[in-house]
Amino acid sequence: MTPIELDIQKIDNISKQKEQENLKFRTFLKGQDDVKLDRIVHRLNKCVESQIDCTDCGNCCKNLRPCVNSMEIDTLKSIDKVSREYFVENFIEQNELEDIKFLKGTPCKYLIDKKCSIYDVRPNDCKSYPHINKKKFNSRTWGIIENYAICPIVFNVIERLKTELRFR
Repeated sequence: MTPIELDIQKIDNISKQKEQENLKFRTFLKGQDDVKLDRIVHRLNKCVESQIDCTDCGNCCKNLRPCVNSMEIDTLKSIDKVSREYFVENFIEQNELEDIKFLKGTPCKYLIDKKCSIYDVRPNDCKSYPHINKKKFNSRTWGIIENYAICPIVFNVIERLKTELRFR
């Protein structure tokens, strides 16, 4: 099996080189059986994820803004020791169209030296990232392809998936 790639700069460079290939792969995936694809992706994810320690990376925290719900906002405002109003005004951005709230700005304000300073109480969106282990992989390929350049797990799973499905 191909060695695991962990070098974020190399992953970013490869993602730029393979941008068109990855878009074609996304289209290719749409023709695959959803249940079979989930089974393959989950197996590959389990293998890759077991070899990567996310707390040594933090690249998602540098590049993405997690969704937060009302309870998570209450937890975070308590950690910051500020009022809910202050926290929402200063640290939350709302997508009115989709009624989704995000933490403002990147890198994440809770990232310290590649480590999440609130790891045990981080938002669910952070806990479930990179979302590969969820069902219906095929319905989330756009987000997965976007995360290919950000997350070593996604990068390695996608490259192995291309090989396994004999895509080229």
